[in-house]
Amino acid sequence: MDQLLSHPNYPLEKHVQGVLHQIEKFFDEKRLSRLYMNDLFLLSKMIGLFHDIGKATGYFQQYIRKENNDLGMLKNHSLISALLLYQFLQYESELKFDDERLRLLAFLIVKKHHGQLNNWLDEFKQFHENEKELLQKQVHAIDFEKLNQSFQSFSLYKPLSKETCLQWIEDLFNESFKIRRKIMKYNREKVPIELYIQYIFLFSILIDADKSEVGILQKGLFPERRKLNYDIVINYKRKQNWDNRNLNELREKAFQEVDSLNIDLNHHFYSLQLPTGFGKTLTSFQFALNLRKKIEQEKGVTSRIVYSLPFLSVIDQTEKVIREIFNINEIEMDQSLLLTHHHLSDLSYTIQKNEEGYHQYDYNAAHLLVEGWNAEIILTTFIQLFHSIFSNKNASLRKFHRFAHSIFIIDEVQAIPHKYWLVVRETLKVLARELDCYFLFSSATIPAIFKEDEMRPLVDAPKYYQGLSRVMLHSHIKEKMTIEQFVNTLNINESKTYLFILNTIDAAKEVYKKLKEIVPDKKITFLSTHIPPIERLKRIGEIKKQKYQIVVSTQLVEAGVDIDFDIVYRDLAPLDSIQQAAGRCNRHGMRKGEIHVVHLTDGYKSFANYIYDGIRLNITQELLKNDAIPEERFFQFIEQYFEQLQAKTANKESLALLNGIQTLYFDGEKDADRIPVSHFQLIEEQYDRMEVFLELDEKAKSLFEHYEKILKIEDQWERKKAFRDIKADFYQYIISIPRKVDNKPPIVNGIGYLTKTQLEDYYDLTLGYKTEQTSLIW
Repeated sequence: MDQLLSHPNYPLEKHVQGVLHQIEKFFDEKRLSRLYMNDLFLLSKMIGLFHDIGKATGYFQQYIRKENNDLGMLKNHSLISALLLYQFLQYESELKFDDERLRLLAFLIVKKHHGQLNNWLDEFKQFHENEKELLQKQVHAIDFEKLNQSFQSFSLYKPLSKETCLQWIEDLFNESFKIRRKIMKYNREKVPIELYIQYIFLFSILIDADKSEVGILQKGLFPERRKLNYDIVINYKRKQNWDNRNLNELREKAFQEVDSLNIDLNHHFYSLQLPTGFGKTLTSFQFALNLRKKIEQEKGVTSRIVYSLPFLSVIDQTEKVIREIFNINEIEMDQSLLLTHHHLSDLSYTIQKNEEGYHQYDYNAAHLLVEGWNAEIILTTFIQLFHSIFSNKNASLRKFHRFAHSIFIIDEVQAIPHKYWLVVRETLKVLARELDCYFLFSSATIPAIFKEDEMRPLVDAPKYYQGLSRVMLHSHIKEKMTIEQFVNTLNINESKTYLFILNTIDAAKEVYKKLKEIVPDKKITFLSTHIPPIERLKRIGEIKKQKYQIVVSTQLVEAGVDIDFDIVYRDLAPLDSIQQAAGRCNRHGMRKGEIHVVHLTDGYKSFANYIYDGIRLNITQELLKNDAIPEERFFQFIEQYFEQLQAKTANKESLALLNGIQTLYFDGEKDADRIPVSHFQLIEEQYDRMEVFLELDEKAKSLFEHYEKILKIEDQWERKKAFRDIKADFYQYIISIPRKVDNKPPIVNGIGYLTKTQLEDYYDLTLGYKTEQTSLIW
């Protein structure tokens, strides 16, 4: 008898065995009493058992054997699999639920395991006679003797018959109106966030087990967990030759205060608020190692450390530090130890095998391992982190189950938009309870996302600010100035270095041009997002080496970029942005720094009003009434700023998103009081953008030629794979510009493309793209 197949030349029985094995493995590394108490482990196994049972139809078997490619919907397996699971759980399974909603979720998880999550009410509105006829045909096409023989070894399975399954179809279609009424009732009552978390947790478990079995287990080796030496940061610090000046003494004092903390595992939320330049990366990492050790000792589980940052440039900087720590400790690096994951990550995955050297996974397996966060330490972006919680996308949610017991360092936390504070707080609190997650929020400016009694500070932050006198902040915001008026007030000192941070690209360009007129012999450079990453990184490297006396930039230098100037000028912005700008001034305390806040206008409107909301600007202007504020008072001012922001800003967006979460509304239209989960967006597009590729050198030319060849690959999966191989390098030459610019670039294969001979008309080698448009948003 021919075996039932799940994939080409691969038995369905073996695939289901592999998926169940992975599900058990995923649960084995977790100690989640709530999940076990709610029978989620057994439910997850039932979902794994039934997720592909619809592949037993003769139609699918013809399709997978390439005997008939003209089967249309008849070859589909997800809906019939979901229906059989739903009815099996109701009539045949010994698994009983206190919460009947879990059975509905099991149906949806199997139905959508190859797609994206949708509004659960809509999923049960879609039943009609055509679907019923399709399902009946599929059941008639199942060889039940063959199916029951294939599944007889699975302990949770009971033999099925054609008559039973046909009756189940009738029953479900007859019950569909009643089910919809139940869901509408649940929506009115609003499901707890816990159910949302359980839903995406179970969905994550299935799709990761399914994809891993096909892409990794069928090929052999799955990476094992790695142990960490918990003294690596201490050893690293011992081998540094840092001098004993006052700032380093304060850094060390803060580090020791955190390292000596007696961690109570009942606390899940921590904050590390220290002035810029205080070594928060090392201190945060040391705390995470100590916490991981404590969890291992007391709970018997090994936590992953997820280090999340808002910007790619800061991730590169942090990765360099962590790699140096491992190198100094003579620890061999591979991706099972440290993994960097963002949209431009290199999708390669290598593990060290003792006597055998290294094992390199093929592209598909590496893709799954990287995007599934199979590592002890994961460096990632806010986008990857938060869009794995607030998302309907299959690819984003697959790694969610690895949140269990994980330690999250959320660095530069002020980058989380205020409109999401409430929904982030409420959801993370449930993650802490349900999945035993731990969170460390780190920044010089910790926003008031959590209440005082909900978060434990790791250090006594005020004393570290009180001991500082690196910077004096001077406020000049009472009177607005045009750029020309502003530049005319400047008196550039030969012996000082200057950083100018502007709110829009055009404002930055104009300041640069005016400065060149009055100081033409000075070493001056320019930074904005209209300069491609390869050139920006080069300039930042040169800035760090003190090649320039004057730098003019947009806000891209504010958070986490380790550059240092004597004097910083900042156009009016919210106070947390101003404090981040101050962190680029006299970072190491070698001299006396100055930061000047000015209020610039284009003659019609303040540049600040083009990109910041009025509430944040008004609070800032009220707090900066004083002409001069020493650094030791920064902590007091930032606390007042966040308190007032919390009091004056409505939570409308968060409440609407919470409503979407509590009605399992994953996708659809925005209602008056409800936002679909898929609408969560950390970075809002200020304008409709287009991408432009710049042929700056021979490598760029070669990359674009390669890109054009890739576009001709017919198979979409092979095409995507080929582009992934060049994506990181390709995007080094990409900029984004407003689609409505006057000076539009030529379009080649759907993307703006400027050859070397065309650059002069569209691109300034110093100032970037020539848009010929005013008041461009950064």
